[in-house]
Amino acid sequence: MKTVILKPTEALKRIALLTQQFTKTVEVHSLEELEREKRIDVILLEQNEMSANDIISLREKFINQKILILTEQIDAFFEKSCITHDVLLLSMMNKERELLDKIQKTWFGLQEQTEFHNVIAFHGTHRQVGVTQLALSVGHTLGTFNHKTLVIGLNPYNPGEVPTMVGKSAYSFEQIYDLIQSNVIYDGQSLFPYLTHFDSFSYLVGNRDFYKAGRFESEPVEKLIRFAKDYFQVVILDIGSFYDSFLPLTGLKMSNTHILVSSQDFISVQEYKMWKEQVLNRMEFYPKTVFQVVNKFASKAIMTPKQMEENHQLPILTLVPYFPESNDAILEDGILKIAEYTAYSKVIDGLAKTISTEITDKKYKSESTNFLKGLFKKVKN
Repeated sequence: MKTVILKPTEALKRIALLTQQFTKTVEVHSLEELEREKRIDVILLEQNEMSANDIISLREKFINQKILILTEQIDAFFEKSCITHDVLLLSMMNKERELLDKIQKTWFGLQEQTEFHNVIAFHGTHRQVGVTQLALSVGHTLGTFNHKTLVIGLNPYNPGEVPTMVGKSAYSFEQIYDLIQSNVIYDGQSLFPYLTHFDSFSYLVGNRDFYKAGRFESEPVEKLIRFAKDYFQVVILDIGSFYDSFLPLTGLKMSNTHILVSSQDFISVQEYKMWKEQVLNRMEFYPKTVFQVVNKFASKAIMTPKQMEENHQLPILTLVPYFPESNDAILEDGILKIAEYTAYSKVIDGLAKTISTEITDKKYKSESTNFLKGLFKKVKN
């Protein structure tokens, strides 16, 4: 959607940057410039000195466009004019995420997926960016927070083997897939014995049969995620960085939180841009929360965090520091979080706490909604 910002401010730029439907942004500094623009879909501006009469004039000139106005303080008369003329009025007093949620719900009808409130998808911008180790490290940490946690490998080309568990994880994704198809596995309880169990969490190793990588259908994957999210408190999906099969695409579809793992390498921008243009932008994903995590972060790298946000059009949740000798740590401990590198551990703890809060908030909202529905049913009866 072509989006025009009238008299751009940092707040308006952030909205344009972080709203996924706004694919092309143009900045203008006067109403005359705005009127010269062609094929406008969305207009963003701040109220400043605008009055209710100005809303009428603006709507008369731009009959079919979506119009959003940011204001410092909601005035009842001005708000009524906005409602009358189908203009979305948002207060700067709200948090950024609240503003973005309001846009999604009002203009695009995207409601919170409370059904998958406890499903988090970790996916990457490019190969070897570190998705699996982040998923496992966060899964381990959430388990230490007393959340019953499962990590599922949905990368069709990398099973995500844990070196310290080789030989102990007998079952992998492709075997579970077949057992779901044959109804041997039909819920979370029947799934549990086939998982690999660590001290703090459970793990389903990803696909070990590369011949089948492109042959998986979505229905058994959907069943697996439903079984898992009903039985476990937290389900983490290791999506990987290849988006050419039903495994990653179904995982992204059935998760309420997406965490994009990027790096400061140019390939991070290049490859993910290709995947978005050729695959991801053609799909319909409606996550409630979307973040970016920069892995292997180095303060002196050429690409800065601000550039990463601009390139991927996603806010950065945290910067995961570069882990020296990480390959040796994985071979020795299996999971980087267990290796006790302080700088890395502190960031993983913070990331896990954020996810824990997200899940708790959504669970509360979901249960409150179900309670009210039940209450209304009783009243009707």
